[in-house]
Amino acid sequence: MDSMHTISRACHNPSLGLLLMRVVAGLIFINHGWMKYGNIAGTMKFIVSLGMPGFMAYAIIAVELVGGLMLIFGVLGRVAAVATGIAMVVAVSLVTYPHGGLIGSEFELLLMAVSFGLALTGMGKYRLTKMFEY
Repeated sequence: MDSMHTISRACHNPSLGLLLMRVVAGLIFINHGWMKYGNIAGTMKFIVSLGMPGFMAYAIIAVELVGGLMLIFGVLGRVAAVATGIAMVVAVSLVTYPHGGLIGSEFELLLMAVSFGLALTGMGKYRLTKMFEY
């Protein structure tokens, strides 16, 4: 049991854990934003079918693409995390939950939790802006 305790203490690195969450969530957001960007007409049509104005498609794409990059690099990370978290709240409330309930919303809920969790904890010490601090 002592060896497990030693291993767990040696592996304790919250900033590395935050980096892992940031990079994976950022890559997912970028991928989803890129897919929407690749079919802007379809994305706009879908957004309008939800009762929102079509230009919101551009806002959603920007949040996912730019927000994902900001998460990965930790630049204005809390702003990006809140923005991506809000995007997931909208996705759950307007798209996944009404059509699939809780089970259909698991992925978006996880991304929402990671986003808001990062907003609450910060980006950790492994971030681009850390290089410019004194």
